[in-house]
Amino acid sequence: MMKNEMKRLFFSKGMLVAILLGMGVVLWHQVMYVWKPGFEKEGDLCMETVYYNWIGGDCSCLQTFLFYFMIPILAVLPTGCSYFDDIQSGYVYQYKFRGAQDEYLKGKVCATFLTGMIVTALPLISSFLMTAMKFPLLYPEPIKGLGPGLYSFDNALYYGHPLIHVILFICIAAIFSGGMAVFALTAAFIFNHKFSVMITPFVIFYFLFSMDQILGNHDYSPNYFLIPGFGPHLWWEFAVGLAVFALNIILFYHIGKKR
Repeated sequence: MMKNEMKRLFFSKGMLVAILLGMGVVLWHQVMYVWKPGFEKEGDLCMETVYYNWIGGDCSCLQTFLFYFMIPILAVLPTGCSYFDDIQSGYVYQYKFRGAQDEYLKGKVCATFLTGMIVTALPLISSFLMTAMKFPLLYPEPIKGLGPGLYSFDNALYYGHPLIHVILFICIAAIFSGGMAVFALTAAFIFNHKFSVMITPFVIFYFLFSMDQILGNHDYSPNYFLIPGFGPHLWWEFAVGLAVFALNIILFYHIGKKR
């Protein structure tokens, strides 16, 4: 069941579109800010390190915020409407009549979560590796004040073990992307229109962004606190996000099983 769902989602047109969109933003950033001749010599900042220049570390450019703002859109493209389509076509009932409904739901959640992770992780990894072809792995300098902030829980990790910090935050962004994709599965129980199902993760994302702008801080919006070089990073932001994703997965499984 898992193999079948992964094959359906990995070789879908939505998967290809999501990868192209994510890589497009990354390449746009590379052309404008990494491959631009003499960019590292501009200003008085020490820019000769990959940790300041890859898309997750360069917090002063449009492409960084655009990419992280697009996460719920990228996540839902390969998988978001697959369960909705299965319900509308009657495909899901084949498994119900064969007594394989549990396996189908588990396979659907796992495949959706994994494809959501990949469409975000792949562009981020590509950005870091391509940027590392030009800039060395020099440690960030605390005196420059370009890191996640003094009150961030990952402050010591960023300056002491920056490569581990990058890997950690790519994994966190991928998990959040996979979690947002699963919201589209649950939305199939609520909405009768395909577009409404697809847009649900982005509506949630944009609501948190709006709350962030109204309250004037960056504690609520994932498109801010998921950026490795931006701050502050507070532990409860990530804990609440993971708890909500876990609750949503449990909710989808139990509703799907009853239906």
